[in-house]
Amino acid sequence: MKYFHLKWLALVLLFISTNSTGQDQNDINCLDNFNPVCGKDGNTYQNACLAELSDASIDFEGVCKDETLVCNDDFNPVCGKNGVTYHNSCFATIAGIEIDTLNACVDDNGCSNIFEPVCGMNGRTYKNRCEANIDRVVVQRIGECDINNCPAIYSPVCGQGTTYKNACVAQKNGLESFTEGACDVRVCPRIYAPVCSADLLTYANACEAERAGARIKYAGLCEEQGKNCPNVYQPVCGIDKHTYDNKCLLENAGTQLAYAGMCLGQ
Repeated sequence: MKYFHLKWLALVLLFISTNSTGQDQNDINCLDNFNPVCGKDGNTYQNACLAELSDASIDFEGVCKDETLVCNDDFNPVCGKNGVTYHNSCFATIAGIEIDTLNACVDDNGCSNIFEPVCGMNGRTYKNRCEANIDRVVVQRIGECDINNCPAIYSPVCGQGTTYKNACVAQKNGLESFTEGACDVRVCPRIYAPVCSADLLTYANACEAERAGARIKYAGLCEEQGKNCPNVYQPVCGIDKHTYDNKCLLENAGTQLAYAGMCLGQ
């Protein structure tokens, strides 16, 4: 197994003072700039100067790729130059990717791109809770939406010319890609402010109800779809082994309570 030799990972800017090519150690002072090079010894150096001081021949510019490494499961996310978040610096090294920052990458919306999926009450699986919060959608539970128990909310998507009740229902019908809103209808804002219509169906917001030609009875979920739950995080574990944000949301999903708190392993 090759030696995991990434001096820069600990953010320590090294100034190596060893003899190289016959020069006195005081003759060369390396800058602390980060322009990594891969030495022919399989080690990554902060820059070419430091590689030279270590008497290492440069193989190529960039980070060495080492598929022989065995990485641990410690979660210390790093963001690669390719915009991908890696579990830790070791996994980035295996992929041969230069690390940009010692934390998760951040998308244009300000959320990290760490995949910690949550199911929104609108039937959409979000990459993480932050993205659900941007859409102001109440999170039903941790994990992807269950296509066998989709939220009963009308937040339409269009796929292959057919309008589906929500993204979860579309996925249940085998669709992998679809667009926001009903087919051939102007798209409504992605805001979760549920209203109950005369047809006893809960719509994600008043705009969705109006686009569908439904008459609004009152704000909130229809009784047929459950209670109007508070947007508070008091996790409970259901007998389906999924963690719900609170007991009210668990009951709305028609699941029995296993115990208070997050499900083991989540």
